[in-house]
Amino acid sequence: MNTRILFLFSAFVLFWLLLLIKIFDISILEHKNFEDQASKNMLRQEPIVPIRGQILDRNGLPLAANTVGFSISLPPRLSLRANLPILEQEAEKLLAFFPKYSKEELIKKYRQKDSPYNHEFIPVIDFVGHEEILKYYPKLSQSNTLRIVPLARRFYPNNATASHIIGYVSRANQKDIEKQPIAKYTGNIGKEGLERQYDTFLQGELGERIVKVTALNQEVGVVSHKEAIENRDLITTLDIKLQSAMDSIFSNKNGAAIIMDALNGEILAAGSYPEYNLNHFIGGISHENWNALRNNPHKPLINKFINGLYPPGSVIKMGMGLALLEYTDINENTEIKTPPFIELGGRKFRDWKKEGHESADLYKAIKRSVDVYFYLLAQRTDFENIASVLKKMGLGEKTGVDLPNEFIGIVPSPSFKKKRYKQDWYAGDSVVSSIGQGLFLTTPLQIANYTALIASGKLPTPHFVKNTQEALPKDVLNAFEKSKLPILREGMRQVCSEIGGTAFYATRESKAHLACKTGTAQVVGISQEDKARIKEEDMEYFHRSQAWITAFLPADNPRYVITIMVEHGGSGSGTGGPVLAKLSNALVDLGYVKPYKKASKSLNKNDLNFELEAE
Repeated sequence: MNTRILFLFSAFVLFWLLLLIKIFDISILEHKNFEDQASKNMLRQEPIVPIRGQILDRNGLPLAANTVGFSISLPPRLSLRANLPILEQEAEKLLAFFPKYSKEELIKKYRQKDSPYNHEFIPVIDFVGHEEILKYYPKLSQSNTLRIVPLARRFYPNNATASHIIGYVSRANQKDIEKQPIAKYTGNIGKEGLERQYDTFLQGELGERIVKVTALNQEVGVVSHKEAIENRDLITTLDIKLQSAMDSIFSNKNGAAIIMDALNGEILAAGSYPEYNLNHFIGGISHENWNALRNNPHKPLINKFINGLYPPGSVIKMGMGLALLEYTDINENTEIKTPPFIELGGRKFRDWKKEGHESADLYKAIKRSVDVYFYLLAQRTDFENIASVLKKMGLGEKTGVDLPNEFIGIVPSPSFKKKRYKQDWYAGDSVVSSIGQGLFLTTPLQIANYTALIASGKLPTPHFVKNTQEALPKDVLNAFEKSKLPILREGMRQVCSEIGGTAFYATRESKAHLACKTGTAQVVGISQEDKARIKEEDMEYFHRSQAWITAFLPADNPRYVITIMVEHGGSGSGTGGPVLAKLSNALVDLGYVKPYKKASKSLNKNDLNFELEAE
């Protein structure tokens, strides 16, 4: 009996002890927490959403701007059974002004975001243009339930121009919001291009308005107000006039083109073709437009100047020449015999010119793009040496451009082939790699940057934005390599500016003093047994070679680089040359380069035939 009483007494004491501890915890330890919650019941925090910064060209012209409008929201809890008539009534009111919506659509949109945990107003109409809402604003503003909030919506005034550079914004999903919390309030996020790369900067920072409210959530006073940090404009290096000229010149062609300042890496214009209309992505792209882009065989959604990987062909012959000067027993004036082909292991490796070039030194090998010169000399050294020079010149490495997801490409070498394919390197690998074929893959921007190094002596970091910290050009070459750059420049000058150069005739309409190099990169194997090579125009379109031409100008005082790659264009000279001439003329017309008058020289029949056949 005593034990029973003792147990009951102990239980009674323990109960009251625990109760007292809980009361102490609630009244003393958790006082601040409950006080904060009580304060929240009296105060309402309202985020002030910043206006997204514009993207401007180098002269302040808009590339991505904002149109002014409004969103229309309703308070939370209206989907409760007791409040449902209010929700239906408000939806019907809105339909009187905006008949393109349906009552079911508005209510469904509202219910998707209404929950016991949501205390914020819920948008039912995301955007109404300024002009449209002006007609109805006096009546709409009389409602005690509706909230009309000023809003900016993205707009791309140039439609498709520079689409792969600018990128676009689109509706933010939950995954986007987790990465970029402000997107919960702005409703959008940068998806591609500069819009994505600089999304945090362009979004700005939320402001906050704290107001006193009644138990019915009605505002009775403002406690504090902190402005949003907004309108952070992004000033780019682009010139929209030059960019538009590039679009016109590249009309009906596919591929990529870049115009860059060789001294500091500023990109004045760049295009990946075909482009696409950025405004189609605002608020979500339609299935019809999306399928048209996705099913286009010319791949408009790929940014070809940083994500397109192509064999570079003969445009790498200057880099090859520099490596050969450093690692073989020749100098720039060493002449070697260059027959129509060489033979290795029973296979013929032909020059592009079926009769061959008799003999060549480095100047002629660049000017006339003599394949056999490089075939022979590439076998005189370990290709690892050549690969190390080409990598130093920016090939097979990211350029560091301020766009997302840049590709790296491939500079082939014995170690690369062994690691990737578990295969040995043969003399034939050195031969095909020496003219930018085989395993070689580059992006057009890498070729532009490599050309800038040849022109300026330093490797710049290509970039599209001016108001960020610019990386200084890198001093990557040793003293010997720097001493040989004038030879490479002179060889390139002769290509465009002397009779017998592979692009002299093709660039004859240029107003500028050009130095350039052509290239034709095969995409399918062509039999080396046939002396008469099949003509590009006789091949299926997607079997035709990629047409390259890369240049710097003025030739005697390099400042700008132009790199062009026409997909399946066939000849770098015949297809790329006229495009180069027109782009260089655009630079002259816009005042970037002074005009230059070529010495009047007449082409004889042999020279003309040579260039018409040139790669």
